[in-house]
Amino acid sequence: MKRILGTLAVLAVVAAPSLAAADLDAPHDMSFATLNCDNCHSLTTTSPSGKADYSLGCLTCHNKPGRLYPWAAGDQAVPGQGGNQHSWSGYADSPAHGAKSPAGIDYVQRLVDGKLQCSVCHDAHRGNAAYAPASRKTTIPVGTPTPRTGGSGAGTLTLTAVGTNPKSFRVKVSTAGGVILSHDYGLSTPSWFNWSGSAWIAGTDNGPGRTYTAGTAFALDDATVTVSLSAGAVAGDYWDFTISYPFARASVVGDQLCLQCHADRVMSSQRARGDDPYIKPNGARLFSHPVGEALGQNGKGYDRTAGILDANGALQSVGDGNLHNDLTLQSSTVMCTTCHAVHNADSNSLTQ
Repeated sequence: MKRILGTLAVLAVVAAPSLAAADLDAPHDMSFATLNCDNCHSLTTTSPSGKADYSLGCLTCHNKPGRLYPWAAGDQAVPGQGGNQHSWSGYADSPAHGAKSPAGIDYVQRLVDGKLQCSVCHDAHRGNAAYAPASRKTTIPVGTPTPRTGGSGAGTLTLTAVGTNPKSFRVKVSTAGGVILSHDYGLSTPSWFNWSGSAWIAGTDNGPGRTYTAGTAFALDDATVTVSLSAGAVAGDYWDFTISYPFARASVVGDQLCLQCHADRVMSSQRARGDDPYIKPNGARLFSHPVGEALGQNGKGYDRTAGILDANGALQSVGDGNLHNDLTLQSSTVMCTTCHAVHNADSNSLTQ
């Protein structure tokens, strides 16, 4: 699951109509309208029954390269035909493919006339890193010296450690010395944090900053986020970056989010081969690949006990040069996401 920070930026304005007009540029100030985003921007579409589908607001930013992934309507999966994304507009109930309406009320109430929307699985306002610890995204690489976003110096910034809180940063070298911070640098008049000598405090652009030694990491106002600057950075240089998670409504550890709709696909190897005395084949039940078991657990001697193979037959630990088709166990266990990637994946293991 991927981040929805582009949508958050828009929704933040919706949620803050009391912003002073001086803080905004036309046409976003009172010289044009009433600060109602819906006057110009469509964040939703309306279903035949009158329900709001917020997917348009998400896709406004997530439909072009550079915003994590270009997602177009034609990318949605159509079983048996194609697509490289989980459907975000199809019906939640699909008995032929083992899908049912989600179990939790938090999900059900966001269905649109029985159909999915992005917000069924993602909550743009409550990102929880623990729900998807392996899905963190940063807009600059961790551990790699990165040239400035703006300014004139030759220094670089290295993001040395990343915390668990989704947040955007502007790290700027102040004319007063040291580094200052902003989290809303997209505004015409950003707010800034200066350094008091012992803590980050509300301040001004080019106010006193935290001193640093070139090449030595120091903490930002989220103590778990640290950066280092190289020599060559000069006053006015700044770096912009964002740390985000996919804002999943449930944990993807153990595929709990998948199981909201696909619980029937979780079955032991005994049940998958029709030997479960409590759930026998009856001509209507769907049987699937075992899920929730380790390799070799069926005890029949034909299942691999270790060493997943790549598409070319080589051990995945050696690799075929294509990371796109690598299978991923969770705690040595086969899960839905061992074989299926929710976003940006196709069904051909031989392709990129």
